[in-house]
Amino acid sequence: MDAATSVPWLTEPIARFGDRLGTVLFRVPAGVRLDLARLEAVLRQWPRTMPVTFEFEDASWHVDEVFDLLTRHEAALCATEGPDDAGPPTVRRTGPFLYLRLRRHDYDAAGIAAWAARIEPFLAAGSDVFAFFRHDESGRATELAAELAAAVGGAG
Repeated sequence: MDAATSVPWLTEPIARFGDRLGTVLFRVPAGVRLDLARLEAVLRQWPRTMPVTFEFEDASWHVDEVFDLLTRHEAALCATEGPDDAGPPTVRRTGPFLYLRLRRHDYDAAGIAAWAARIEPFLAAGSDVFAFFRHDESGRATELAAELAAAVGGAG
């Protein structure tokens, strides 16, 4: 299915969410290598009124050409911190908001403070930040979200 067919197939039903829709997250798995033409085709068809976020697991996508394309189309780039990553991911604002997937099994107070320090400049500049913690058997995702909100001076 090409973008001209697949994007409306996806977005027309989702549009029913109206202003309750935060964003649509596209997760591009690790086995899918960079394809600028395909990404551009999707972005050209994507309705500008429907927020969209892209998460690229394969490192080939993490290049300036992709960041520029996302920025031109006001699409957010998801920054993901995996459980086994050596350090935090680079955070880039390509769309009207930040989108973070914080996937470590747990975060201590220092980890929460480090993320708060990283996102505070974006909040101070007026950007919204969507931060999602790993949801698993530990059940701490909501606690961690509350801790991060408190660390940046927000209510959640």
